[in-house]
Amino acid sequence: MLHDKGRTFRVVESTMQELGYTMFSKVLNSGQFGVPQHRERIYMVCFRNDILDSRTFRFPDITLTSSLTEVLEENPKDAKIIERPDIQIYRQPGQRQDGMFEKVLPNRPLQIGIVNKGGQGERIYDPSGHAITLSAYGGGAGAKTGLYLIGNKVRKLSPRECARLQGFPDDFIIHPNLQQAYKQFGNSVTINVLQYIVSEIARTLGLCRQ
Repeated sequence: MLHDKGRTFRVVESTMQELGYTMFSKVLNSGQFGVPQHRERIYMVCFRNDILDSRTFRFPDITLTSSLTEVLEENPKDAKIIERPDIQIYRQPGQRQDGMFEKVLPNRPLQIGIVNKGGQGERIYDPSGHAITLSAYGGGAGAKTGLYLIGNKVRKLSPRECARLQGFPDDFIIHPNLQQAYKQFGNSVTINVLQYIVSEIARTLGLCRQ
């Protein structure tokens, strides 16, 4: 989030202050807002200083439980299946480290295997947990979506599944080009998070009941 030790952030904050705004900021994880994706991003909300009660603004603080299984398509035609000899699965979905099985909703990614050496884009995850952060770029067999053991097959996520991970409804029209679709959702902001933030802005401004 603060890739340059916060220098850009401080410039943005000081500029908004010079323009007469009070800025609030917080790192939020999409996985807390009802979508099964680990996605930490910094959010900034600014109020003009002449707006009353802006100091009462607070970012939403909730934790909703979700699982990647909730957004999976039954038979996606455009989710790449990985078939290669260097796949290593060291734990089955739902299996704990002690070998016992249970239905778990951990609200975080659970790595259960690797492809090749297990570098970025080469890790395999349990669909009962969360997806890793969608990305517009990146390499490896699971580039942009990560890899998941689903129905005894290791595969990437489909564009529709990625859309759901960002809070888009199923009637949202996805770009017909596969790579452009992945790039679109990797660059997107999670709708669920924005909805909760907007509700808090409305509460602060007295536009809705608390």
